[in-house]
Amino acid sequence: MAVTASIHTLQDYLDQAAPVLSEIPGLSQLMRADGNSYDVLAGKYPDAAFTLMVMNNLFHHDCEFSQIHQQAFSAIIDGGDIPSVRRRYDLCMDAYWQKHLWDD
Repeated sequence: MAVTASIHTLQDYLDQAAPVLSEIPGLSQLMRADGNSYDVLAGKYPDAAFTLMVMNNLFHHDCEFSQIHQQAFSAIIDGGDIPSVRRRYDLCMDAYWQKHLWDD
């Protein structure tokens, strides 16, 4: 998805991403799910569960951690194949955890 308008807030970003996000099967259900139904829906819609997890970590106190999630989210919004995005994400997160394994 090409972003053409200025983005000033997270809500602006999500509003522009909404058309792509609405095409991910199960995402809207997961976003509304309660604790009782989330696990069942996440199992049924792994791409949606991954996307939601990425969205929930876009802004974190650790800049590097946030950057990994922002890159994955951008790839999804740009039309990337979610399983391929997840493989790259997993590689980046593995490297992140190896680098920071002993951080306090």
